[in-house]
Amino acid sequence: MLKEILVSKAMTYEYPPDGGTVPIIDPYDGCTVGCPYCFQLEDEEWNIDLKVKLNIADILQDELMNWNKEDTVYLGSKCDPYMEIDRKYQLTRKCLIELSKLNMKCMVTTKAGSKLIYRDLDVIKAMGDKFTLLLGLSNLHQLKKIDDCALISNIQTANELHRMGVRVWAFITPILPGITNVELMMNALDKDIPVFLDRVRLKKDTKPAMTLESFIDKHHPELANQYQDIIYNDVDIYYDQVREKWSGDQRVRFVFE
Repeated sequence: MLKEILVSKAMTYEYPPDGGTVPIIDPYDGCTVGCPYCFQLEDEEWNIDLKVKLNIADILQDELMNWNKEDTVYLGSKCDPYMEIDRKYQLTRKCLIELSKLNMKCMVTTKAGSKLIYRDLDVIKAMGDKFTLLLGLSNLHQLKKIDDCALISNIQTANELHRMGVRVWAFITPILPGITNVELMMNALDKDIPVFLDRVRLKKDTKPAMTLESFIDKHHPELANQYQDIIYNDVDIYYDQVREKWSGDQRVRFVFE
């Protein structure tokens, strides 16, 4: 169910496994992209309703007035800021405008593939090197439709925006054995786009683990044993092979390692 709400705070914080504090702006609470491996699924209350934070840009303006300009804020965690609903509400654009006014450093995380980011190029280009796009490539809706990685929508977006001068970092996170072919995806990306890699990190008997296992059973039954090994035995042979092959490549970073 869609709920339009007013908020009193724009910023929340997350605490990643490698330590530190990450300031997050979520124009929406909930997501329509539907990744079966999403860690947010651990929160039983998340994504029951899709909440639209109508006044978030106004709150953001006041909240960040005294923000340390050397710190980076992240746009998108409990939502994908470029999911289709933003076509109507444009809250992501409104937040970017406020961040631009304040000369803030900003990283936007998306894997939605909606192409809505092109709508905001005027704002993004004005932000210059203050802006970084974190573009996720493990979008299962895209991957199941196309065999040629050069035709994957998010890879095309990464290359196009990079060539326009937008700072783009690509994320193949998580690497999904039998689904995400890291070598083909790397080869389809422009060679100077940094690529971040990480394995499937799910605890057995949690909702994300059960959701991913159910997805594999339904759509890729031939991979069921492999994913049971990953989820229940913490054995990921393909990821180990990827790490061995790419660990010396200067453009590659392994998340949390």
